[in-house]
Amino acid sequence: MADGKQWYNSPEQGPSKRPGGKPQGAARQRKPGAKPQAGAPGNRPAARPQGNKAQRPQGNPYGMKNGAKRPSGAKPVSKHGHVPASKAQQRPQAPANTGKSIIPQMDLTAKSVSGQNKPVNKAPVKKAPVKKHMTPEEKARAKEQRKIEIQAKRKEAMLKEQAKIENHEYKRKNPSQKSAESRAIRNGILGAVAVAAALFVLVFIIHHLYDFLAEKPNFSFVTTGSVEHTIGAKALVVRDETIINSSNTGELVTQITEGSRVAKGQSLAIVVPEDMKSVVQDLRNVQSQISDVQQELILAGGSAEADVIYRNYNKNLSSILDSVRFDAMGGNLSNMSSYGSSVNVILDEREDEMSKINFADERITVLRNDEAVYEAQVEKYASVITADRPGIVSFRLDGKEQVLDYKTFLTLPAKDIKDYINNSVGAISSDLSVEADTPVVRIAQNESQYLSVYLSSNDAGASDFAVGTLHDINVRTEGVAIDNCEVVRCENDANGMLITFRTSRCVEALLDLRTVDIEIVITETNGMRVSVPSLVNIEYAPKGNPCFCVYIDPSANASMDTFGEGAIFNLTILPKEKKDEEGKVVEQQNSSVGGCTVVYREVLSDGGMLVGFSTPNDFSNLKKLDRLYTAGYTASFVDTATGLGIMSEKVKIYDFSGIASVYTNKQGFVEEVRVLVLDNDREFAIIDKIGKSSVPNLNTVIITNPKTVKPGDKVD
Repeated sequence: MADGKQWYNSPEQGPSKRPGGKPQGAARQRKPGAKPQAGAPGNRPAARPQGNKAQRPQGNPYGMKNGAKRPSGAKPVSKHGHVPASKAQQRPQAPANTGKSIIPQMDLTAKSVSGQNKPVNKAPVKKAPVKKHMTPEEKARAKEQRKIEIQAKRKEAMLKEQAKIENHEYKRKNPSQKSAESRAIRNGILGAVAVAAALFVLVFIIHHLYDFLAEKPNFSFVTTGSVEHTIGAKALVVRDETIINSSNTGELVTQITEGSRVAKGQSLAIVVPEDMKSVVQDLRNVQSQISDVQQELILAGGSAEADVIYRNYNKNLSSILDSVRFDAMGGNLSNMSSYGSSVNVILDEREDEMSKINFADERITVLRNDEAVYEAQVEKYASVITADRPGIVSFRLDGKEQVLDYKTFLTLPAKDIKDYINNSVGAISSDLSVEADTPVVRIAQNESQYLSVYLSSNDAGASDFAVGTLHDINVRTEGVAIDNCEVVRCENDANGMLITFRTSRCVEALLDLRTVDIEIVITETNGMRVSVPSLVNIEYAPKGNPCFCVYIDPSANASMDTFGEGAIFNLTILPKEKKDEEGKVVEQQNSSVGGCTVVYREVLSDGGMLVGFSTPNDFSNLKKLDRLYTAGYTASFVDTATGLGIMSEKVKIYDFSGIASVYTNKQGFVEEVRVLVLDNDREFAIIDKIGKSSVPNLNTVIITNPKTVKPGDKVD
């Protein structure tokens, strides 16, 4: 550097100028009066000492290939192939003895602290990306590829522009297309709205339809009734009856209805010979014509009296027609001839009543004359059957009337009676074609009849049907219930027992039956009755021995631990002292029941405790404590295993078939009430309130389908 204003690459080269026309080493011009800035070109500090390492220029100043080492003593080569001077030579030298302090150069590489050298944290040097050197062939291929991509983009842009121009031109030439698109958009929006509205309406309909179809709670008052436990059996029916034979052969024409009561000597039927059948048919035709004319006159209002007669006899015909339908549905056609004869008898009786009425019609007068002629011919040649004793008439015969004699029936061997029970038919049929000297009618007395059954030893014991005991019998097929049937015979064998009942009731109802299915009532419980589906949370007593339950007052301080499940107790009732009117002490006997096994226990809402016991012993006296001990009593419960127990002065004894709850309607809200189940069958249950509760009673409204609600729900 000669004057500090020019930069030379070497002593031999001339000055190098920058693109702006300024020399590279030119100093900045200062404004007049401005203070020199530190580090300015014209005011540089003194050169560094020679020991400091000069900073290497960026790039490859030596012109060496990548990876080659610089030779010893070589100098860096500039871009133009010149070797630059050293850093100390390139910097302009500060004027000597200027009187200004010169900032000494500091070694920034290290700093001595307490005799140790600590490294100075330097900022990381960002390296310039290394450019990949490409061969001429690769450069040509890349250039060709870029050219192809540019052409493709230009072509795509031209196609889009062309499509846009064509679409615009099409819309210009077809203005309706825009309207169609608008309509399509509008219709799409409207369709979406319509679908949403339809879905809303569908949800609304489904919700209300479900609410409409959902089962609603049903209500009913608690009623009184009974529950019966019965044994089913097939019974043989034996009556006190006699038979009447026919003296001629022919067709039987009845003159009285089946089951009618007759007096001795009354005409019952006639037997028409075979050669008189045509006359009988003519008589029937004339009677039919008379009936048609009478009905015509009645419909025209010709006779109010005749209308009343028709109505009365139609009731009798309706009952027979109901029997015909019942047998037809069951496939039983054996009684049709008997039903037919009964219908003919009713029609004959109706015609007799109608013949007494004067219709004042010429047609009826002529037909009546013809009827009288045919009747006279039939009576002349037909034989008449009359009653030889008073009683109930039946034209149905099965041939066992003389074998099963009422007077000797009780002395028949049990084996023979058992065979009759198993082999006899149910309903007795009739035959209108009769032979000479054969039975055609029977007359039964209505004083009494026998019902014999054979029961298995598993169904009941002989002690339940001791001779002289009374039992109720239901005949459901006939719709009758026979009360107080007396046991007159009871015999046991290896497999069961033969029982014969005697009754004076319903003889007419069973007149056309030889055997019938009956139900023998074993036990019957009366009280407040509800349907079994009305009960919830029900727990039945175990099968086996009879059960009873005891309600123990809260004052006894009974707990669940006192009555363990399965524990056996002895229950003793100790009566309190009782005096008569004279003040003398009346002696009273204790009542006790042993072997009482705990089968159920529950603490009720009032604090009392309900304990259910099962025992094979008789506990009937426990249900009569209030009547037996009017002065009061104390109940003692002693555990047979531990000898411990409790005593209570207030107990209530009930029959026990189970315990359950009913849902009641209490001021519009569902309330659960615990009830005692005294007895039950498949359809009904007899219930009672427990302890101090006042419900249920006959004014209590219960919900008969409790699955539709839960306690606390609001109901209408």
